Amino acid sequence: MTSDLCIGIASKKDAYEIAALENGKTIGVLKFPATRLSVEAIRGFLRAHAKPVRLAVAGAAAVSLALALGDFPGCETFIVASSIASQAPALAHYAWHTP
Repeated sequence: MTSDLCIGIASKKDAYEIAALENGKTIGVLKFPATRLSVEAIRGFLRAHAKPVRLAVAGAAAVSLALALGDFPGCETFIVASSIASQAPALAHYAWHTP
């Protein structure tokens, strides 16, 4: 799946660190509090994006984030061990480079 948008989310104790790549270039790195409202905001952004999205998540809440965010057509989700990539930009690049 080729995607123009790749998102990496590192779940930390009290925050979600998010990085976005578009066409392989970093377009932003953000930090959100680890709240339900943040998950809803991220989900709204991902669903509004018209092109395929690749999402790589790691950290304490990786499984629950993957289930909450990656459940729509056009989204390919990867749960990544923190030992492989634990920072949001590295996770976004993981999503970009994984076949």
